[in-house]
Amino acid sequence: MQLSCSHGALQGLGRPFSRSFLGAYASRSSNRPPTLRKSLCTMLPFWLPMLCDVRRCRRSSALQRRFGGALQRRVSSRRLEIQQNDFALGGQKHRILSGSVSYFRVLPEQWRDRLEKLKALGCNAAEVYVPWNLHEPQPGQFVFEGRCDLLSFLSICQELELDVLLRPGPYICAEWDLGGLPWWLLTGPDPVPLRSSDKDFLTAVKRWWDELLPKLEAFLSAQGGPIIAIQVENEYGYWGTDKDYLESLRQMLLNQFGSDCPLLFTSDGTFWPDLQQNGGLDSMLRTANFGSDPQQRLQELRSAQPQGPLCNMEFWIGWFDAWGALTGKSFRDPSDVAQTLHNTLDAGASVNFFVFHGGTSFGFCGPGGNLSSVGLYEPQVTSYDYGGLLDEAGEVTEKYLQCRKVLANFLQKPDLLEKTFPTARRLPESPPLELESTLSLEDALPALTSDGATCIKSAVPLPAEQVGLGYGYIMYRAQVPSTNKLPLTFGKDSIRDFASIMSGGRVLGTIYRNDSGPGCREFELPEQGCQLEVLVEMMGRVNFGPALLTERKGLVGPGRVQLGTPFTGPMRAVLGWEILPLPMEEQDLARIPWGMDVSMGKRTSRWNRGPRFYRFALHVQQPADRFLALDGFNKGFACINGFNLGRYWKVGPQRSLYIPGPLLRRGRNEIIIFDIDSPSCGTKDAPPAPRVVSKPIWSSGMLPEGAKEAAASVSSFFKSWTS
Repeated sequence: MQLSCSHGALQGLGRPFSRSFLGAYASRSSNRPPTLRKSLCTMLPFWLPMLCDVRRCRRSSALQRRFGGALQRRVSSRRLEIQQNDFALGGQKHRILSGSVSYFRVLPEQWRDRLEKLKALGCNAAEVYVPWNLHEPQPGQFVFEGRCDLLSFLSICQELELDVLLRPGPYICAEWDLGGLPWWLLTGPDPVPLRSSDKDFLTAVKRWWDELLPKLEAFLSAQGGPIIAIQVENEYGYWGTDKDYLESLRQMLLNQFGSDCPLLFTSDGTFWPDLQQNGGLDSMLRTANFGSDPQQRLQELRSAQPQGPLCNMEFWIGWFDAWGALTGKSFRDPSDVAQTLHNTLDAGASVNFFVFHGGTSFGFCGPGGNLSSVGLYEPQVTSYDYGGLLDEAGEVTEKYLQCRKVLANFLQKPDLLEKTFPTARRLPESPPLELESTLSLEDALPALTSDGATCIKSAVPLPAEQVGLGYGYIMYRAQVPSTNKLPLTFGKDSIRDFASIMSGGRVLGTIYRNDSGPGCREFELPEQGCQLEVLVEMMGRVNFGPALLTERKGLVGPGRVQLGTPFTGPMRAVLGWEILPLPMEEQDLARIPWGMDVSMGKRTSRWNRGPRFYRFALHVQQPADRFLALDGFNKGFACINGFNLGRYWKVGPQRSLYIPGPLLRRGRNEIIIFDIDSPSCGTKDAPPAPRVVSKPIWSSGMLPEGAKEAAASVSSFFKSWTS
């Protein structure tokens, strides 16, 4: 089997510098004496790489100035290669021991702490996804600062001598909105030809990679950097069979990196025989994703790839969580994880913990969703704790300690067990915070739309993507014609994903995407000829499976909003809509006119149910990590000092939001909460108020608190007693 490791010394001739140099050489050499031409041709393989290095150095000079000593080579060249059924790194037999770290779900100030703990586990590599949608929020607009500062993250990996398995997509899954694909790919007609050799899709991918890949050159292992391998696509076997698409991505990488290109690989499940075949190419290494039964899964991988090293690229040590999950937070017994790790290593495979540290899907463009086997939408919660070896706040877990014992024994490094990790300081819990000010969405709306945003007018409601909105909320308004008291009806699957239905400032009710059954999408209008307002919260786009092709947000599909029901005669569509995009970004929230709420009486006044903003103050003496419990709130998002912590929802199982310490400052910190379905506040009702807690709060669903952990303990005891 021929694997694409880019070993040919002249493979880099496809690069722009090499093409221009060879063109100049060819045009001039015909006038030179034959002996001189022969000498130059003989010397070409020796001095061309040096000239390419000059070009490479010029391209990366800005990186050298930025990172200084962080980019000094460990050795002149460190290549991950394939030697029969083993990996070899720098010519030495090598086993990859890696952990997944999502840099974009962790604040930059915390990156080093998480990576140092990965190193202390006994791992030699970090597996790193790159989310396209976060780095290119608008076509041609690229972001590489803050949480998107991938180069600084790679620099820390370099300093800690951690290799990197880079997974730049373009699709990454990762329980991330649309699997990391940008929302603006959905502006065309259905079905959108995502993840295919479609010309327009590949053009968009090339524009993105033309921006990303040159930035990575100084970090390639051939240059002494940490990137030893790059994944081509992600779990493509679950999606399609377009080999031309995979080959196009492979060629983009080879054309950019030439002879410096790291080892290229794919990863897929092995549960169905065609997954590995559909998702890979014979010119690249195939790896497997699984969480248990390594002997069986590795045997299936060997059947798909008769020769080459075995690697579990995603060792699922936990699972993600969805809003409304009946079983509460996912759980996996640490001893089961440790035993599976031992069996995987014993079978001779390399392994990547998925996830080592997940972090938090801050903001709106993070957490994705799935469609269940019965077609229900399952949006993921804000926390990406995942049951990782480090929890959401970066603390070492029992799972970490048990896996470290396995790795210490495997590596014959008992000193790994001597490292201790004191729990980070948490600020004490607070009483409910005092409400400083509150404002209805109706009162705040003029300020939220005062930046010149156009009110779009359309005969029918348009999806958010078609009016240029990727994330946040969207308001639809229409004048309902006078009728004979016909009810208002929303079509099936018309709401993406949660809506507050209002008329004349009064909330008629809410609709969730999964709602079904008699009457749940029907509303009685308060009067004839009233104005209808529909505020839609756009939750995470499906990140796995064919639903990616049509995963638009807002009001979608035929028969969106009509008057009447199938039992009242012909139904009449509501026409003539105004559409207001509400991205709810930091600059938008900064324009909220809190000054309208000046008196204490006004701040604590009674109000009716409906979308509403709240402002609280949190006073801190010494910043540290905390969690925000949203007592009394229903559904929305919370910000601290302008930073969007993510979504909350009273259905659980997540009942609090993580506040990273670096977001806090000494003194006053501002908390803003927006609730799309804020409860009414009567004369005897206390306004809802958040509080700060030192530990995350999770509900347990149908099972009593601690039941799953207790069952695992009983199972472990039974196994030890019967063995």
